[in-house]
Formats: sequence, C-alpha cells, structure tokens
Amino acid sequence: MIDSASTPLARGRVAWLRRRGRRGPTDGAPDNGGPRLMTAIHLWWLPALIGFALGRAAVFGVLVPFGSAFCVALAAQGRARRAAAAAMGALIGGWTIPSSLWASVPGTPWTAPLPLVGMIVALAALKRRRGAGLAAAAGAWVAGALRLGIVALVGGDLLAAGVTAAAELAAAIALLPAAGLFGARPAPLRHGQIVSLLALTGFSLIGLEGIGWQGFALASFLARALVLLASLVGGPGFGAAAGAGLGIATFLTEVPLAAFTRPVWAAAVLPAAGLLAGLGALGGKPGAAAGLLVGHLLLTPLAGTGLEIGTAIFECLVAAGCLALVPNAALRRWAERLPGTPERERLHREGEREARARAEEQLQRVAAVFAELSQTFTPQDGAGQEQEKATDRYVARVIDAVCRGCSQYRLCWERHGYETFRDLLDAAAAAGREGQLSMHVLPSGLRQRCIKPPQLAKAVARVVDAMRVEAYWRTRLEASRELVPRQLAGIASIIAGVADQMERIALPAAAAAEEQSWAPRYDVDVSVLQTTPDPDSVSGDCFRRVDLGPGKVAFLLSDGMGTGPRAAAESEAAVAMLQRFLEAGFDLEFAVNTINSVLLLRSSDETYATLDACLVDLTDGTVQMLKVGAAPSFVRRGQEVEVVRAANLPVGILTRVDTEVVTRRLEAGDIVVMVTDGALAACRARGDREEALRRTVERVDPPDAQRVVDLLSARLRSRANPAEDDITVVAFQLAERGRRPQRQAEPRLHWRPSRRQARRTVADAESPAAKESAGRSASQ
Repeated sequence: MIDSASTPLARGRVAWLRRRGRRGPTDGAPDNGGPRLMTAIHLWWLPALIGFALGRAAVFGVLVPFGSAFCVALAAQGRARRAAAAAMGALIGGWTIPSSLWASVPGTPWTAPLPLVGMIVALAALKRRRGAGLAAAAGAWVAGALRLGIVALVGGDLLAAGVTAAAELAAAIALLPAAGLFGARPAPLRHGQIVSLLALTGFSLIGLEGIGWQGFALASFLARALVLLASLVGGPGFGAAAGAGLGIATFLTEVPLAAFTRPVWAAAVLPAAGLLAGLGALGGKPGAAAGLLVGHLLLTPLAGTGLEIGTAIFECLVAAGCLALVPNAALRRWAERLPGTPERERLHREGEREARARAEEQLQRVAAVFAELSQTFTPQDGAGQEQEKATDRYVARVIDAVCRGCSQYRLCWERHGYETFRDLLDAAAAAGREGQLSMHVLPSGLRQRCIKPPQLAKAVARVVDAMRVEAYWRTRLEASRELVPRQLAGIASIIAGVADQMERIALPAAAAAEEQSWAPRYDVDVSVLQTTPDPDSVSGDCFRRVDLGPGKVAFLLSDGMGTGPRAAAESEAAVAMLQRFLEAGFDLEFAVNTINSVLLLRSSDETYATLDACLVDLTDGTVQMLKVGAAPSFVRRGQEVEVVRAANLPVGILTRVDTEVVTRRLEAGDIVVMVTDGALAACRARGDREEALRRTVERVDPPDAQRVVDLLSARLRSRANPAEDDITVVAFQLAERGRRPQRQAEPRLHWRPSRRQARRTVADAESPAAKESAGRSASQ
C-alpha cells in the first residue's frame, strides 16, 4: 500500500511520499514486534528505570544528587528523549523515597522535579554549541542553585543541600562517559567509560536499597550477580574492581550512627568474592560460581548473624542460576568490548589479519595492473618483419632515385627482377663494408644491365648511409621504449613482493611482547677503519650500524663501483634502502631483491653496489649474514677463524640476485670482521689474499675488535703500495652485558701511518713479549 503517493509514476521510478511515523512499501509485511520492543526498551524503559533508581538513591540517608546528575549527563550528550525518560523516572523516584528519610533529606518532596530543570538547561546549553562538559556543568549548577533556594524557602539543612549541589556537579561530570554509551553503536570500551559505568551501576544499587520480598533484597542480589558477571566476562581484575565499587556503594546506603555490621560485611566480601570468582572463571561458569561462594564463606566472621550469611549464600546461588542461562556467545560479545581480555585481543588480531588480507589483496591488484601495463608496452617480436621492411625500403628508394623513368627499367625489373634485387643487396653489403661505393664495386651482372652505373653507385651509397642513421635512431627509440615496460615490470614485482611480505612482518602482538620480554644478554663493541686513496676524495664505501629494537642490531656495509662521489651515492643509497626495509620488519632476502630492482630502475648506466649485512640478536648471540657481491667476512670463535664468502654479483646488474643467509651462533668474545674489496686489493700477499687476512685475524691475541682493526690496518699499510681503492674494515665483538664498556663506532678517516711505523706496529703485536704479556693479562 502506498501512503499518500502524490507523485505519479515516471520513467519506471516510484516516488514515495512518507509521512512522519509511517512506513513505506513494507507495511503489508508481517511484523513480529521484536525490533520495536527492543527499541522501546533502549529508548524509554531503560533510562526511566535507571532514573527511578537514581532519583531515590540517598547517600547516608541525606544526599540525593544522582537523579539530576544522570539526566543532565544524558542531555549534555545529546540524548534528549532518553534524558526526558530518565527525568520522569527520577521524578517518580524522588517522590517514592522511603518516608523514614523524608526528614533527613532536605527539600523533599519539593526538590523532586529538579532533574527536569537540569535537563532543560543542559539541552539549551548544548543547543548554543557548548561542549558536553560545559553543558553538564551548567545544568548541574542551575539544579544545585534551585535546590539551595527551595531548601531555604521550605526550611531544611542548607549545609546538606550545598553538599548535595556539589555532589550533583561531580556526579554529572563522572557520568558523562556512561551517558554517551546510550544509543551508541557497540564498540570497544575505554577505561574511562568502564569506570563511569561502574559508578552508574553502584549509584543505581543505592537507589534500589529497601526493595525486596521476604528478606530477599533486590540490591544485594543484583550486586552479587553483577560481580559474578564481571568475573566471567573480564576475569579476576574486573571481578575485584566490580566487587570493590559495588561494596562501597552498599556501604553508602546506611544511615550514619546506625549499626555498620552489614555494610562492613558487604564492602569486605564483594571484592574478595569478585577476585576468587574471576580466578574460578578459568573453569567456566561453575568455577566462577564456586569462587563467589568461597569468597563469601571465607569472610563469614564479619557477618552479623547466621541469617545474613544464609541470605547471602542463597543470593549467590540464585545469581549463579540466572547467569547459567546467559548464552556463552553473549558473554564472549561482552568480553570483546573490554580492554585486556583474551576475547578483545583475539578480535584485535582478527581485525589486523583481515586488514592485512585486504591490503595484500589490494597490493596484488595494483601489481597486476602494473604487470598488465608492462605487457601492453612490451614491443612485439618482429625483427624478421622489420628486416624485410628495411630491405623493401632500400630497394624502393634506389628505384625512385635511379631506375624510375629509365629506358632499361623493363629489362632490369621485369625480365631480370630477381637478379637485379639480389645484386642491389650485394651492393648494399659492399657499401656497408667499405663505407663508400664506386661503379667498379658493383656486381658484374648489375654493371652489364644498368646504363647508369655511376648514378646507381652514388644512390646506393647515399641510401645506405641514410638508412644506417635511421637504424641507429630507431634502435635508440626502441631501447627507450623497452625501458618503460621494464620499469613497470620492476614496480609490479616490488609491489607484489611487499604484498607477500605483509603477513610475515605483522607479528601477533602476543609473540612480539614475548620476544621483547627477554632482556639482551650481550653487548657489542664495534671498531671501524675507513681510508681513501686521496685524502681529499669521498669514500665510495658506506657503513652503518642500525638498532632494530630491543636486543637486535644490524651492521650494513656497501662498496660502490670505483671511488668518488658516484660510488658513494650508490653505496649510500643501497645502505639507506636496506636500513629502511629492515626497520620496517622485512627480511634480508626480500630487502636485497627489492633494492636490486630499484637500482635497476634508477638508471640505464652500468652502476652497481655490493651489500654486506650482519644481523645480530643480542639475546642469544645469533648472527645472520648475507652477502651480495661483497668481500668475504671472517668469524673468529676461540682460536678458529671461519671465512664466509659470497658467490653472486652485486645489486644493480641482474634482474634477480641469488641470496643465501648464513646463520651462526656466537658466544661472548667472538669477533666478526667485515671488509670491502679494497682491503683484499691492498693485501699484496703471495698466494691467497683471503688466507692472508684470515691468518692475520687469527694471530690477534687476546681477541679484541680494536686490536684486530689496528693489526689489519698496519699489515695492509706495510705490504701495500698507495691504495687504489677505498678500504673499510669493520670488527665487532660480543661481550657479556655489564662486563665491559661499549665503544661507539667512530670511523677514523684517512689514517695513514708510514711504512716504518706500520712494520713496527706489526712486529710489536707479533713479538713473543707482547704475546706473553697478553697471555698473563688473559689469565688474570
């Protein structure tokens, strides 16, 4: 049925004119009333019930600030209809305060309509674009001022009225986060919202005091049920916090100078019962109920009478029976909204996993787009057809220049067309070999048939030269066209690689926290030496030490092609990119392949750089080494020296590099030495240069990173002519944390001892006296 359809049908569309409160074309559908009932409960009944409880909540039988505070908080959050429902409930609750408290509560019952006044003032302040906090403060202040005026007129305790007004202001600000949850979509709760909800629950229980049947108190039963629910949903912490808050609320219900036996019992038993119920919740609902009962039984000496103990046990059993009917799915949904719960962490991990999957899928789509563009721009393989076209163009140009209009055209191109075509190709080949062509070089058959041999020779030479220039530029153009698809393919491979790595680099939060919980066992001492052939030139080598979080450090070394600024730019770019990838969490192999692709895309010139990376885990001494075209490294463990080599080319040469990560487990005192090609080139030893450097590292006694660098530098200077390449030596040594100070990696540039000083340094280091003194120091 169409309600007031005043617009006719036009172009196959239906225009609906919906009146307020009327439904559209689904009016005839069956309605079970379920959603409408839930909407009414959330919109009207729940705020009204809470307002009723808060309107009659009296702290120590004197202060009644919570009804006005709750209505003001709802209005300040923009919940006008819920605030109106709460105000009506608070009005009824204010009029139903127990008659025994009328004399002690100042202004009763004339102050009962104050929640309506505070709500109106808060809505007016909010309409003037004031903030929620300012609107709540304005409404509470006006309600408190009116309360003081009413008490002054009707007579009563002005001091109690003033304290109530101040409590209204504080409670309105405290209940703002909880009021903002009414009508909001389900979302994870923050700590402030949880505290505000706990305060709202405790204030509501104060208002339910005195409501019961045959000794069964509604407030006491709800307190135990809520503590049990908090324990099941949030665990021991939330259970204890809920028990403490509700226990204090129960303590505030008693009138001063009365017997405090029951409040002391309730305030003491609920926190302990909540803690034990949370611990028992690990075993499910029965365990939580058992923990709640055990908590009550442990503190029975604080109870006043046996009847009170029996009533509390009965309330616990009823609360456990009611919560047993709550579905576990509902408990899990509530737990997902609390911070720190396993369900919340699981939901967070699932959200991260889904986000990573969506991002990975999107990256794969982008990579597919770039790959498709690369295929589109890739030139088709038509070399044979292009050669045929070039031959046809050559013959056609020669014919247009010489043969067209000649009297012997029919003889040459109709009777002897094949022979003439072949002879012209031979003439072009001769012109290409000799650079020029004369009539005597023309093929004999062509000379016999052609009546213009000089003009023909000049035309062939001219056409061949022109086509040679055209071929050169055509080759350059094709090369530039091939660069675009190659770059697009490289970008596609990089994006696809990033997508593949996303699942690996995003570690679960629990695993990451567990990894960071282990304190580093080792420190690392680093010594670095860098020299250049010319003191005024820039080193083409680049070294960086990168801290990758707690307990992990990386040493990155790169050697650019040659020396000077160009080599320095290539090595620094390679090291900087590798550092960024490692800091982002990518592994070494992916980082190196990506850097290789990027260097290939940067320029078509022949530029490359080596990469030498060592990742050290200071928690267990594990070292991961990866080399791409780099010089060998030396690992000294005890008295043995191992050589780690690489059998691949530097990055920036091939489209794909073969990488292999070498893993070693080091102990305190072990040394790793990294060098560049300049160190090997400067070693003028007879035989294997690697073996010479290995023996040098082996002879250092006692093992020390700085002594290794000094000895290697002295030996290289003593046996080498002026260096032709940049030299970089990096030595780092593991040491037990706290046993020795950590030296910073400060490269000493252009350190050039003389040949005599270098020989003296080597001799002193290898002398028997030095070794004996070193042995004595090591034994001490």
